[in-house]
Amino acid sequence: MALQVNVNDILSQLYQNRNAVEFLFANRENITVNELLSRGDLSSDQYQKLKSLDLIYEYENIVSLNDAVVAMFEDFMEIGEVTPGFINDYLNELTRHIKFYQEAREMRFLRSIKKYLKRINATITREIIKLQKNVDDTYKNESNYRIKLQKLEDYREKRDTIIEFIKRTNAVVEEARGLFGLTNDSELYGIVQALKVSLIENLDFLIEIQTDITDFINKIQFQLDVYKKAQRLKEIKDHGSLYFKTNFKEITTNVNTLRYNGHKGPRTKIAVDFLYTDDGHVLCKRVAEKYKLTRLMVRGLADKMAGNFKDKGLEQQIKLDTEKLVERFLVQSKNNLFEYLIEYKFPKAIGTVTFEERLSLFVEIAMEYQNALDFKYRLQYHDYEETGTNLKKRLGYTLILPSKDKSKKEAIKKTA
Repeated sequence: MALQVNVNDILSQLYQNRNAVEFLFANRENITVNELLSRGDLSSDQYQKLKSLDLIYEYENIVSLNDAVVAMFEDFMEIGEVTPGFINDYLNELTRHIKFYQEAREMRFLRSIKKYLKRINATITREIIKLQKNVDDTYKNESNYRIKLQKLEDYREKRDTIIEFIKRTNAVVEEARGLFGLTNDSELYGIVQALKVSLIENLDFLIEIQTDITDFINKIQFQLDVYKKAQRLKEIKDHGSLYFKTNFKEITTNVNTLRYNGHKGPRTKIAVDFLYTDDGHVLCKRVAEKYKLTRLMVRGLADKMAGNFKDKGLEQQIKLDTEKLVERFLVQSKNNLFEYLIEYKFPKAIGTVTFEERLSLFVEIAMEYQNALDFKYRLQYHDYEETGTNLKKRLGYTLILPSKDKSKKEAIKKTA
């Protein structure tokens, strides 16, 4: 008769014997039954109870935790071997449910799309964290040089696999962008935007991991070469060839070497305050270009300020009356706020107003005069070409219309 098992039995046994479970999880190889029982954490009856529930296995007097229990702990603590295959499974399911939603616009398929988008985002981040931990642990703890090299090469392949999955995910989201836009689902829009940001950050992390792997492999190869030469030298010494068949002893006696000769001294550390200066930013930018770290290349050097920049700023501030600009927008009904600012012809005295400045003005008005505006909380899109690169891009913005309520229009004066 099979033993009836429920969740309460499993949880209670894991909690009561938590010391033994922790010991088996930390030491997963060559733990004998006598060694486990001699610790005093559990009795023979408790040991048999764990075996009957299949929480632990015994094979040829060697004890180990159930693989399912180990996998559960590893998933929660984001450790263990890297398994990028889950990402592929979630991608296939996402593609399948997108096709279902195209055929039948039903909410159950839309809920599945949201679910798998969240799972892909969480799984990619978890796999990258596991990959970084495994690379560091392999380099620090693996004693065999050849096994260490092979593991690092395997992690490099898994890193390339994750990059391919990130590219596939981005391609699937871009192909379904039109379909997602037709749903008018704000939650889906937030999930997609969070996924895109996470994919960019994860690509940066993977570039850093690749740099670490390459650095570790070079160091291991150098250590392996030194070890082989030392081993060969020891063999020659043990055979007596070093002293009796060569003039090694005479040469070493006549050489007057300087201390630390041939060894490079440690480089001077750079002060943190220096990195905040413009010269320090130039240095950080060189490092970022070498290691392809985009997060260190965001801030650029400011141009030299003109001598009369305060006067010009004050003059422009006087000429650009934001309050009157908003009043003109509220009395018209043709365009929304974004289109109105893009098409608005500013006075010649102000000069040329760029697209970025108009966009900044749009955000400023939306925040400062929100009580006098009518927010529709729907996204509109604007196609434009990026200055300098001539790349075609699309910008999403919130639809803001003039308020039909007269009391709101009058509130602009109070807001200003």
